[in-house]
Amino acid sequence: MTRSEVIYDKSSIKVEPKVLQVLYLLAQHPNQVVSHQQIMDQVWHGTEVVPNALQRCIARLRKVLGDDAKSPHIIATHPKIGYRLMVEVRWQQNSDKQTKLAVAIPNSINKRIWIAIISFALFFGIMFSVNISNELKIKSIKQLTHTDAFESNATYSPDGKYVVFNRHENSCQSHIWAKHMETGIESRLTEQAGFYRNTRFTPDGRSLIYTQQRHCNQASTSQHEPHTANCWQINMLDLAASLHNPQPAIVRLQCQNEQIERPIALPNHQYAYLNITQSQTGLFRYSATAQAATELFKPSDMTIYTYDYDHNQSQFIVLGYNDQFQHLITIIDNQGSIVQQNTIHFNGNSVFTERFNIHASMSNNSLIAVNQGQLYHLNLNGQLSKYESTTKDILSAYQHPTKPQLLAVKGYKDIDIAELSIVKSTQIDNKPGINQRVTPYISIARTKALEISPKYQPAGELIAFISTRSGHSEIWLWDGEQSQQLSHFESQAKFERFVWSPNGQHIAIVVDGSLKIIDLKGNVESFVHDVSMHQAVAWPNETSLFFTSRTTESAKSLWQFDFNTYAFSQYPVENAKNIWPTSKFLFYSDFSGKVFKRDLSPKTQKAQHLPSLNGNSLVMQQSLFYGYDSSTGYLSAYSLSGEFKKQLIPLKPFAWKLTDIRDNTVLIEQVIEVNQDVVELTF
Repeated sequence: MTRSEVIYDKSSIKVEPKVLQVLYLLAQHPNQVVSHQQIMDQVWHGTEVVPNALQRCIARLRKVLGDDAKSPHIIATHPKIGYRLMVEVRWQQNSDKQTKLAVAIPNSINKRIWIAIISFALFFGIMFSVNISNELKIKSIKQLTHTDAFESNATYSPDGKYVVFNRHENSCQSHIWAKHMETGIESRLTEQAGFYRNTRFTPDGRSLIYTQQRHCNQASTSQHEPHTANCWQINMLDLAASLHNPQPAIVRLQCQNEQIERPIALPNHQYAYLNITQSQTGLFRYSATAQAATELFKPSDMTIYTYDYDHNQSQFIVLGYNDQFQHLITIIDNQGSIVQQNTIHFNGNSVFTERFNIHASMSNNSLIAVNQGQLYHLNLNGQLSKYESTTKDILSAYQHPTKPQLLAVKGYKDIDIAELSIVKSTQIDNKPGINQRVTPYISIARTKALEISPKYQPAGELIAFISTRSGHSEIWLWDGEQSQQLSHFESQAKFERFVWSPNGQHIAIVVDGSLKIIDLKGNVESFVHDVSMHQAVAWPNETSLFFTSRTTESAKSLWQFDFNTYAFSQYPVENAKNIWPTSKFLFYSDFSGKVFKRDLSPKTQKAQHLPSLNGNSLVMQQSLFYGYDSSTGYLSAYSLSGEFKKQLIPLKPFAWKLTDIRDNTVLIEQVIEVNQDVVELTF
């Protein structure tokens, strides 16, 4: 109970304290029905809680204990009454031998022993706290790259002599480079440029492995560096040969149709990697000798998003989130069995809106973790500790194999918003000047902050958008002359989407898993649901709002909220990124940019694919779609059936993402700069 831990065989799982308190209360009354009110009174002590808190605790207990709500054998549900523990309970007692031994020790010796123990513990406690304090304070930052290109995937060689990283020529082309730490000499390792990711050394330091994505198209995604392709493979480079002369890649895993992420070399010519599909992500192991892949870990109650491998302990460290969107750290052995599982938490808070980027630290059985630009030390029990640093724009970090140093990629993306006419070409008058930044189109409210998702106010003249100019994501308004911050959220959570109400007097946005409705004076009303909300995606009428939610069964699910009844109902659409509802149909796009059409009625299951539409740059106005055609580079018009109508205007590279349309003008996002460098942090 003190550790809030469930132990079974050799496995242990951390759970929330309230979950164990519910189990403890049921265990005190085995095979007896304990009422809802009794549980609420004794566990929550009359405090105000979120709706269905008890039901969520019971659901979590069943998952931990391997019980099934439909055919329970541990916890029975008595509808509208309470719950009953169906199994025998045995309470562990201290042995008589231990008790007698403790009593037999003279009091004087007890006293001296306890004084010595306390003194010893205090001394080492102070020393430990000093060491941790020093460890978590960044003393200096050294710049390692200074080019106009941008770098990613930086890693040390196992001997610490080299730093290896990707240097991007453009969004779809990069080379792998190595920098000798003593001489500072940089060497290009790859013979041909390609879309490379996840660069990693083999444990002996002789070779590099990485993923390659083929037929990359910059226009296929809203990100500056795309994540979509029609083929993923694992490549290898010999380091010594590549330092002498750039080398062609050796293919270790042939082209796969399903996405491959984060390959790690294991003993005996084996490789671990994440296999990512729209329905679920799994950890796999591939044998290059047998040319066969086997599934290691693919849990149904957790969505995996990253992992690492501890070569010293021969175990995998897997990160994912559950249906409450709590991030979990799970340790599994080489056979895929769970060794332990804990909730990731910082100062008691276990809710993080963004995914962690991690690297296993071989020296102290922990990890280096990055979340929203902040650097953390992550223990295997889930406890986070912050590194004190003046920089808050860390993207990834890798610990030096022997020294108190971290290799990090730091930087930012400068994205602006612009308004274009679709009946005439927009020209830019670039006047020379000091520190001038040339933009594809004239920006609205130009800053070097990230400014995205502009949308016209219905029946109004305002433009709302998301900006990080205050230090984190907030809603801002542009009136044609100046911008003004509308929202002032206490949370610094990152968000990328919002929707206007049909009358243009409110904005809906999801922050930290709850729905926020903001009026034009900045007043906020919150709505909470059992599931973790993700994005508000459509507000088609005054009574209905659509949002997406993370679930364990799929990456995203679609929900509808009724303002009249305050009821939430799930819609039978999965993995929807954008939706466009009409009176009869629901159009939606998934995360690969594919667009589908289906009847608006939730009872209809079939959906029609509309292959000519690009869901990553698409808006609807009246009876037409307007979207970017990556094959021609033009903004084009389409019918609601996906039939091409006409070309409108050409769009410039990195300035093609369409976000809204009104009459003959459109709003777009444009990438101005991606500034990412490799740095070395000393602590």
